[in-house]
Amino acid sequence: MADALTVNQTIQKTLALASRCTQAETSDNYGLLGDQVEELEAQAREVFQSTMGFGSLLPKLKSGKPLSPTDLKTLELLIVGDAESFLKYETEFDHWKTEIKRLVGEISQLQSSDLDVDGLMHLRALCAEVRRVLPAIVYYLNQKERTSKFQAATQGPIDADGYRVLAEIVEQMLLSEKA
Repeated sequence: MADALTVNQTIQKTLALASRCTQAETSDNYGLLGDQVEELEAQAREVFQSTMGFGSLLPKLKSGKPLSPTDLKTLELLIVGDAESFLKYETEFDHWKTEIKRLVGEISQLQSSDLDVDGLMHLRALCAEVRRVLPAIVYYLNQKERTSKFQAATQGPIDADGYRVLAEIVEQMLLSEKA
């Protein structure tokens, strides 16, 4: 099981690999960095889950016992804490939207031109750029929607079915490697 020391060691390893990427910009180096970041995220998740002690929350959910404000905050951290943190620290959303607008504008300009070989290749390049940026926008909006849905679902009293669903979500998240 990972602990804070292990996470710090993995951070050091990740930073060294990132430095290597800037020195030798190869797809292999950046692929290795992606793998390393994935490992770092998994360790952070594992330490987070062990620190939070979600074990006491699950029996309450399964039995339908009322949740205290602390329990609700713990549940929020488990279910949407990652999304809330992403939204809090993400600074590129407006840039991504501006980039999409610019690219779609360029595509629009091509509409009225002769689409010769060069024009078609330019169109393909623009489409590839749009496809590169769109996943970041979609991910951001998905995280925003997740947090909004959680907030709406936990505003009032939770019924028996709600407790059952929350217990299932918590169980799955604790078992999942991507929670």
